[in-house]
Amino acid sequence: MELFGFGPHLMLDGYHANAKKLADFDLVRRVLDEFPLEMQMTKVLPPLVHRFGGKPGESAGVTGVVLIAESHIAIHTFPAKRFISIDIFSCKAFDLTKAVDSLVERFEIGRYETYLVNRGKEFPKDLEMARQIVSGEREYLEARLG
Repeated sequence: MELFGFGPHLMLDGYHANAKKLADFDLVRRVLDEFPLEMQMTKVLPPLVHRFGGKPGESAGVTGVVLIAESHIAIHTFPAKRFISIDIFSCKAFDLTKAVDSLVERFEIGRYETYLVNRGKEFPKDLEMARQIVSGEREYLEARLG
């Protein structure tokens, strides 16, 4: 997928992950602390990490976010379900394969799905490209809606 606009938003849903690692508060904090440098991003504040749940009917887990100059990285874990949800939003391109491989390895994710959205498609990095994208979408909608 060609990247354009403001920047890529990579979402990773991980299944069959290592439950012990998903419950590891320090691991989530460490990943959020180290991952920006690994991806050549600029961390602007230390990660904010919180353990949640534990009440009847709630899923316990760890959630955290780190603000980067380029935007943010968020992790939400659900150890009992062996599920992890990760968002990486950056105003600059980054190595998507390296990002996924690193996270899959760190949390021992068995199976995963990724979603990539190019955010801010009309963001004026390249005005001609933005014009072509919007024009193409309008033509598509006009043809579809009659």
